[in-house]
Amino acid sequence: MTSNSSSRSAVRKPRPDFPLFPHATGRWAKKVRGKLRYFGKTADDPKGEAAEQLWDQQKDDLYAGRTPRGKREGLTVGDLCNKFLTAKRSQVGIGTLKPRSFVDYTDTTDLLVDTFGKDRLIDDLRREDFERLYYKLTTKHGLTTLV
Repeated sequence: MTSNSSSRSAVRKPRPDFPLFPHATGRWAKKVRGKLRYFGKTADDPKGEAAEQLWDQQKDDLYAGRTPRGKREGLTVGDLCNKFLTAKRSQVGIGTLKPRSFVDYTDTTDLLVDTFGKDRLIDDLRREDFERLYYKLTTKHGLTTLV
């Protein structure tokens, strides 16, 4: 065994539920949508802490088939949904909205977060994102509901 292969084998997943694996090239990796993605060198980050942070930032984009973008400032889907639900919860509290309607709103915001990703910026949403949302809706609802 060469010294190079023994140094690679020394790096292991830090815990069983760790989302990445040490690739033979000496980088943290994950296969997403049939393609290997890399998240930094294992030698620089043997516990995978920085790699896992990068994975957490990029995973929504990668799973959606988008090129990950750097962290930018702005209103996110998660923030917008939370603000909306906070306003609706207040309406339930004063009696102008039925609790059942609030549950329906919560289901809808959960679908938006699931489809777009909670960290997705609102101004980054595109036509393709709404087409994906519409497709998800067609699998749950009939034509009358969608029209």
